[in-house]
Amino acid sequence: MAEANEQPQPERCKALTADGTRCSRPAEKDGFCYQHDERDQTVSESNTESQQATETEAEEEPDDEQQHTAADQLESDSEQTPESEEDADDQQRTAAAESETDAGSVDTTDPGDVDTSDLEADIDDGRVEGLLAVRQTVERTAAQIIGRKFDGVSEITPTEDGWRAVVEVVERSSIPDTMDVLGRYEVDLNEDGVIEGYRRIDRYRRGDTVEYESG
Repeated sequence: MAEANEQPQPERCKALTADGTRCSRPAEKDGFCYQHDERDQTVSESNTESQQATETEAEEEPDDEQQHTAADQLESDSEQTPESEEDADDQQRTAAAESETDAGSVDTTDPGDVDTSDLEADIDDGRVEGLLAVRQTVERTAAQIIGRKFDGVSEITPTEDGWRAVVEVVERSSIPDTMDVLGRYEVDLNEDGVIEGYRRIDRYRRGDTVEYESG
């Protein structure tokens, strides 16, 4: 009767947590829990990486034959004859003399004579001012448009039609604040810095390194 009443243990999620251990939550149909998916590293992937590292170390270890060859070469070099040593000295003196001749013929240029006007022209002051204006606009209006408390700007990039900014807002506050749920939003602006639209791209807890998914 006791064996009949025993319930099978649910399969654990196959994803690895941030500290490298297997997730303890029960898995769903796809083998992951509600907080993980196929983008996370799994137990099988971790085992494969360990095996590859072991194989790499084995390939990098020199075999006995290579070690003997190197030892024989060192012994042969130590038995070099006086004639060969004299030849080597002559070659070194010749190379040193040629190096001094080449050094004397090098044409040096005074750094003050270098024209840097072209480099300075490559810096688009207008583009920099536009970037700062977009950041100020996003910081000032993102909370009103999205309807959440503004937390920060993580990215601003130019597009064909204007600008795109990625901002974080607080979607749910918690104590401690490392448990706050943050939302990341893409905000599109035209060339004049006017916000034309936005969309949420993901959610996560402030203290987590993995994406947050509500259950």
